[in-house]
Amino acid sequence: MVRILSEPEAERFVIQLLRTRGSMTTREIETFARREGKRCPDETVLFLTKLRSRGIIQGEISHERRGWVWWA
Repeated sequence: MVRILSEPEAERFVIQLLRTRGSMTTREIETFARREGKRCPDETVLFLTKLRSRGIIQGEISHERRGWVWWA
C-alpha cells in the first residue's frame, strides 16, 4: 500500500534521497519512492518544481537522461 506523505515528510524524503544517491531523474525518484511505499503529496514533478522554486533543491532538463534531473 502506498502512503501519501505530508509536504514536510516528502521534503525530507526527497532531500535525503538526493543527498544520498546524487542526481536523479523524476522517474527515478518516483520509482524509488514507490518501492519504499511512499508518494509525494502532489504529482512528483509538481512537488519537485515547488522545492526548486523555493531553492531547496536544484533541477534542470537533461536531453541525455530524457527529462528533469534533480540534485540537492
